[in-house]
Amino acid sequence: MTQPLHLGLLGAMPEEIGSDLSHLKDLSCSDHGDLKIHRGSWGDEVRLSLAWSGWGKVSAARAATRLLASDPSIDLLVFTGVAGAADPILRQWDVVLADAVVQHDMDARPLFTRFTVPALKKEQLQPQPAWFNWAETALREAHSAGDLDGFAQPSSGLIATGDRFISNPAVLQTLRNALPDLRAVEMEGAAVAQVAEQEGVPWLVLRVISDGADAAAAQSFEDFVKLYEKQAWRLIEALLQRCNNTPRHCA
Repeated sequence: MTQPLHLGLLGAMPEEIGSDLSHLKDLSCSDHGDLKIHRGSWGDEVRLSLAWSGWGKVSAARAATRLLASDPSIDLLVFTGVAGAADPILRQWDVVLADAVVQHDMDARPLFTRFTVPALKKEQLQPQPAWFNWAETALREAHSAGDLDGFAQPSSGLIATGDRFISNPAVLQTLRNALPDLRAVEMEGAAVAQVAEQEGVPWLVLRVISDGADAAAAQSFEDFVKLYEKQAWRLIEALLQRCNNTPRHCA
């Protein structure tokens, strides 16, 4: 009998996954210092291990490491939540699935080129194509079916991570100049991707635009997350409802 898909799910804040865990059954919780890992099941098809990491690369990497170490059966690690728009065409509620991530504050020059992660010798990290294609297809199908009402048509692109909440247009433009394909900026995703890569676990980074990474970003962000908490789980559920088509099940 095929074992259920085991999804590791991380967000920086409860609002980015939805703090109400009533949609899961067989809930349990373990404490790891100040980090709580919640475990449960969604139907008979999916097991979930989830945690809220806190903001920033160190907190995200710590949570990812703890989560993966807590159960070696995790099939896929997903980091989800909100992000600032770097691409000027993006608006609030736009959904961006990362086809690549970069740590925009990683700079070990002259030993390595800018953005290169020394441990992996890569400037950008890409999710495994099979998992990315599954998630991209699932999100588009969910949107077409009306399961993501209120969210915009999902798209994909480069997401940049750094330990800075970007609300300065000049800073954002400097990043755009260095990374012409940049679509969104946030503070955790690429750190989680690095941990997953080094641990040999597939990963995805899924973001919803909350603000324009501009002078109004702080207020836009605060207002948006209050609304987003009520909708966040729907984005996760869009993937869970299509879990029978994952690379794991099709292998």
